[in-house]
Amino acid sequence: MNDICLIFPKSPFLINDGVMPPLGILYLSASLKLEGYQVQCLDLGIGHTKEQADSDIIGISFTTPQRFEAYELAKWFKEKGKTVIAGGAHATHMPEECLQNGFDVVVKGEAEEIISEVIEDIRTKAHKTIYFSCKTGANHVLFPDRLALDMSNYSYTIGNRPATVIITSRSCPYNCSFCSKISRNFRMQSAERTADEIFLLNESFGYEAFMIFDDVFIADKERLESIVNMVKYDDFYFRCFGRANLLTRDVCSLLKTMGVIEVGIGIESGSNEVLKRNMKGTTKEMNTNAVRNLREKGIRAKAFLIVGLPGETEETVKETMEWIETAQPDDLDVSILQPMPGSAIFNNPKAFGISFTYENNLLWYKGKPNEYSTSVSTEKLVPQRIVELRNLIECTYKDKKLLR
Repeated sequence: MNDICLIFPKSPFLINDGVMPPLGILYLSASLKLEGYQVQCLDLGIGHTKEQADSDIIGISFTTPQRFEAYELAKWFKEKGKTVIAGGAHATHMPEECLQNGFDVVVKGEAEEIISEVIEDIRTKAHKTIYFSCKTGANHVLFPDRLALDMSNYSYTIGNRPATVIITSRSCPYNCSFCSKISRNFRMQSAERTADEIFLLNESFGYEAFMIFDDVFIADKERLESIVNMVKYDDFYFRCFGRANLLTRDVCSLLKTMGVIEVGIGIESGSNEVLKRNMKGTTKEMNTNAVRNLREKGIRAKAFLIVGLPGETEETVKETMEWIETAQPDDLDVSILQPMPGSAIFNNPKAFGISFTYENNLLWYKGKPNEYSTSVSTEKLVPQRIVELRNLIECTYKDKKLLR
């Protein structure tokens, strides 16, 4: 029997559950195995089942949209006499709710440096109900234990090449109203460690394409230059996220040299008033320049948009549509505001002119076409109209081949 079984629940709201491996539980697996623990990892999104769990201690890492799946799992395992630990983004911000829904223990924050203590406390029946994790240095954690799950079960491509996901930093230095963070302590791992992980994945699994899932991969230009200099001689493809205010011509040139073929930008809205009210720190002019800078270098620009942010009106949605026509991003994703626990909007909706229902609401913000719903109202828009406007933007501007 294993010392612990780490589980990532299903995400039934997604088009495809098996795109990227859940790095959160793989980081924990690497840390625990170094200390000599026997660890089992299960990803229920790729066909694993709860019945396969082989341990008396179960750890479940989950986000807010997955919380109902996680609560059902916790109750099922508790009925079997298991001790169940909650971790991840939702548990960090809603620990009491987790304890009320079948969990015995909650770990808040990043758990690599505390998970072994939790296991030992459970074994000696001296465990607390809530643990506060240490803030780990980005260079001090081990690479994810990708051997704990079969990477061939995940299907993701960049430039028609099989790709996988890496994370080179933790948290984000910005304070957008709609964003929820596990930690407010922004840390970036070194350029050398980043290149090492890329080369390791290439040598061990044959990957030649990588999705860099950092919120702000390009936050440090000097680090970016160093990474580029280490990987530019290899024929790798990359995709990453970038903020418009950081996507200068120089940065875009570096990304091109590195092998980046697409950058996703959190545009959010074409209204400067909406951007300002939501503390985005960008303007529609910055957003347009970022798209143009990328396209000048032959890099695809993908715009991420949110309908229903504080301040949203029929007019601001028109401004967003006008922005799309002016900037002409290569692709876009259109989501709906779902106030996430831990975000400024969730914590103080009245201050943002927002009302919403949290209980019994899945709160997923990206999912299957024609299945979007929301309980959010702005000062000028009701929920049904927000969904209609979201669908209007997608139907008008999204290439139907890219609805994935």
